[in-house]
Amino acid sequence: MRFLTLIFGTVGSGKTAELLKIISKIQEHNSRSHANGKLKFKVFKPEMETRSESEIIASRNGQTFKEATPVKTVRDLSRQLVENPDIVIIDECQFFETGPGNSPRAFTALVSELLVTDKKVIICGLIQNCYGGKFEILSSLCPLADEIINPHTTCACGQVASRSQRLQIGYPTPLSDPIFVVDNSANHDLGYSYEPRCNDCFELPEQAHPNLLLFRKAIGQIKE
Repeated sequence: MRFLTLIFGTVGSGKTAELLKIISKIQEHNSRSHANGKLKFKVFKPEMETRSESEIIASRNGQTFKEATPVKTVRDLSRQLVENPDIVIIDECQFFETGPGNSPRAFTALVSELLVTDKKVIICGLIQNCYGGKFEILSSLCPLADEIINPHTTCACGQVASRSQRLQIGYPTPLSDPIFVVDNSANHDLGYSYEPRCNDCFELPEQAHPNLLLFRKAIGQIKE
């Protein structure tokens, strides 16, 4: 039966933990089912997501799934579906909006095709970027969803967090910066981090803080 589940929230909200909970339930079902009752499922993640190893989906509380298939483009994802799984699970879907071979339209078209063929599709990711703008994939899929899971966490001030703030050495990055900065060890070395914030604490500076400019010049991120 066709069924679309969307999981979205801010950074650190527990959305990956919710995704892993669903995967665990599928595995539990398969462990106690006869051969013809088992559910075939495939889990995908974008190659661009490097917070964990390429075949691992990891939540911030330490839960993991170690059999994900990394794919670079929407077309690559489609090619991996030749095994005809009953359930298609995709993490960090916002990364399929950027880079050659990717676009929101291509991704949502693939999801629509899967739903037409009575697949169950589970998609996890961010619905807003670090500047408060929408990511098109989850925004456009909301009207098609049968289930929406929207976990929340709290801002440092104690209010409910609804935004994902990107920081560099503790300062909010300016609006002139690109939306996509990969969450990997190299960029951690450049001082990038993310934190959940409420509307009142969320900042949208037009220019980088003077101390951030000095840091960027010192590491060569800004050329003289």
